[in-house]
Amino acid sequence: MLSVIDALAIVLSKALPVISESVALTAALNRVLAVDLLTPHDSPPFHKSLMDGFAVTTSAADDQEMIRLAVVETITAGMVPSKAVTTKNAVRIMTGATLPANCDCVVPIEQVQFDEDAPDHVVIPRDSIFAEANLMRQGSAARKGTQLLTAGTQLHPQQIAALAEFGQSCVPVYRRPTVAVLATGDELIACDQPLRPGAIRNSNEPMLMSQAATCGACPVSLGVARDTVAELSLGIQQGLEHDVLLLSGGVSAGTLDLVPQQLAAAGVEQIFHGVNMKPGKPLWFGTRHRESRTTLVFGLPGNPVSSLVCFELFVRPALRKISGSTSQNPSGLAARLSQSFAVKGSRPVYQPAVISIHDGQILVRPVAWNGSSDLKATVEANGMALLSSAHGPYTAGDLVPVWFWGDGRIG
Repeated sequence: MLSVIDALAIVLSKALPVISESVALTAALNRVLAVDLLTPHDSPPFHKSLMDGFAVTTSAADDQEMIRLAVVETITAGMVPSKAVTTKNAVRIMTGATLPANCDCVVPIEQVQFDEDAPDHVVIPRDSIFAEANLMRQGSAARKGTQLLTAGTQLHPQQIAALAEFGQSCVPVYRRPTVAVLATGDELIACDQPLRPGAIRNSNEPMLMSQAATCGACPVSLGVARDTVAELSLGIQQGLEHDVLLLSGGVSAGTLDLVPQQLAAAGVEQIFHGVNMKPGKPLWFGTRHRESRTTLVFGLPGNPVSSLVCFELFVRPALRKISGSTSQNPSGLAARLSQSFAVKGSRPVYQPAVISIHDGQILVRPVAWNGSSDLKATVEANGMALLSSAHGPYTAGDLVPVWFWGDGRIG
């Protein structure tokens, strides 16, 4: 069987970015930028004050401890100064306002003697006047034509703000990939139906739909395909109209595990089947090429924790790449075990766990877990720890790799 590292490398080699589109800035949050963007003008676009105070020239400083200057103008943000400062005068100025000519210092109002009832002069301590104080020069943050953002950047609020500052009202981003989800199995019933003997509720479909949504993809439900050639074939054909097709169940070696055969019949090329991991060993991966679309197909194990883990390890990085992100495969963080732990079996285990920060350290606590069908155990977890039987018994304090699930929140 392939290792997780090798299997992921294969998946990412087959994942190609989708085409781009332009969206309004208000719709660009969490989208991935499709092109490099340069700054269309300097930032700031003019010399500006960083304080409410008085704009002066340092040439006004003389041997006197207190310097009296005439106030010739008041400038608020958005105004254009009409007076220059000299050795004999000052301009009252507000934060963000354009500096008057000759100004190379802004003295905060808290440091001066100024009477609102006699606003024609101000007295400034000589020690408060020094070059380039409390001002920002044009272009000091960014010069016109320099790099603003690079293609592959996911747009968070701070990038949205920068795009707004530079007038980017329409943003070229990669199209959100569509992810079709097809649950399989005669035993599945909807979550609003009463249990009957031998039946289980369909938890994989809403879980995978939710996971796809947290990737910024557009999930599409294909419902449940029963264990018949006709239903599987129809569901697969519908799923192959999308960028990614996720099937849950039917990829092991049981009599009714028909998924691999029906994928082959639909023209899907098998790339690998089986990964050396627990849970998730039966993972199936393939591709189908047609015209301008390549569909990535993942046959996920039917047990819910297996599907969850396989999505996080393989599908999420693939979705990040086809969404245009330059960061597809974050390595596991190093965390310290908060308790001893022994691994059963020979395969590497991606153990559901609680990841937290305590006293500046990342800690991980494995949750009590009864295997790949024990979905209840994952309710407490926010990630997983990679544990290996080759390591031998783990003790509290050992460093192990951990991965967050979903949006990667601690707590």
